Amino acid sequence: MNDIIEKNISKKDFIKLKEKDVMFITNPGRMGDEDGSTFVIKKGKNYIIYRIDGLLYNKNKLKEDEIISLEDLTKQFPKFFEAWKNGDNEKYKYVYMGFGNGLCVDKTLYSEFEPYFNNLVDEYLKDKKEEDKESLRFAARYIVWKEALTQMFKDKN
Repeated sequence: MNDIIEKNISKKDFIKLKEKDVMFITNPGRMGDEDGSTFVIKKGKNYIIYRIDGLLYNKNKLKEDEIISLEDLTKQFPKFFEAWKNGDNEKYKYVYMGFGNGLCVDKTLYSEFEPYFNNLVDEYLKDKKEEDKESLRFAARYIVWKEALTQMFKDKN
């Protein structure tokens, strides 16, 4: 049930974004999403989901002036970078998702998002062996966060 449609964004449009509008943003890790970021921007009553690939490796062979690098991402969204490095801050709740991957959630939305997220993590783990559940909890977070976001958006219309 992954209904999230991620839009690519040009560098020209990316540099116009304001961090105050970022509601969710992921950081790359060593496994799972090692070269990209997904982030959700709130514009008025709408949420727009963007995807950046090639933060480190430029697999798409973009021209130099089209590349959005990891440095660009962290400069554009410094509070995100701070939370990624140090954990929660005044803007974001940081959720570690294993293997270096993480999710920053705007604190104004986290209490609404958390039940969807935790329910899906628990659902994912329910049939796993008890001794495996703790080690799989981080992977479960990585696997279900978009579905939790989708369910929350559907409930909010």
